[in-house]
Amino acid sequence: MENKVAIVTGSTAGIGFAIAKNLALKGAKVVINGRTLEKLKQAETEIESVGGRILAIQADATDESEIKRIVNETVQYFGGIDILVNNAATTGVGKSVAEMPVETWDTVMNVNLRGVFLFCQSVIPHLTKKKWGRIISIGGLSSKNPLAFGAADAASKAGLLALMRCLAAELGEFNVTVNAILPGIQPNTETGQEFIEKIAQAFKTNKEVVLNATIQRTLLKRHESMDEVAETVAFLCTDGAGAITGQNLNVNCGLATY
Repeated sequence: MENKVAIVTGSTAGIGFAIAKNLALKGAKVVINGRTLEKLKQAETEIESVGGRILAIQADATDESEIKRIVNETVQYFGGIDILVNNAATTGVGKSVAEMPVETWDTVMNVNLRGVFLFCQSVIPHLTKKKWGRIISIGGLSSKNPLAFGAADAASKAGLLALMRCLAAELGEFNVTVNAILPGIQPNTETGQEFIEKIAQAFKTNKEVVLNATIQRTLLKRHESMDEVAETVAFLCTDGAGAITGQNLNVNCGLATY
């Protein structure tokens, strides 16, 4: 991955940070972004400490003008773009359809789907010009498995999978692959903890019950690690994965098998 330029959205913590750090360790030039300056600086320092070539941009990955700024600054600093990893997302669970405020629905769609659409749209000209590129989006199991109190999350993540398949069809002739990865709950991340807490409240139970029930549903009887997700992303970015496109890959210890 030497000298490949990768943008990883929502990359100051959790899965996004693990992906960014792993790509940097493998030789990529990596752009990280987040809305909180303190977290952004911490992430930048840690990746630089292991020799990573990094550009940290404080920005909102759902705002159209901010997205264009991230792309423009990436091209100015590193000279181009090869890889886009759409990781920025919100949980969007905890309310039934009957009780959900339309503002909550709109927020989830804006972050999980509209932001991804805008980012893809902004980087496509750079990838098609090179006739090489990778677009990878981090999805969610709610796109496949029915989840009460998770309609907004499920609809946005199902839409994400459809968007990736359509993009794969549009960009294949330019040697650009487009795929999605579906992790599990990820209890050690801030997003995962928020997800578990909201689901537990909705079902009137506690977080331990939700976690244990989820582990029992996996085939491996454990949660996947952030490093396992990051390694899958890295593989999809290599030439060896050049024949994989239009797919959604389950990296969730068998919580989903199709």
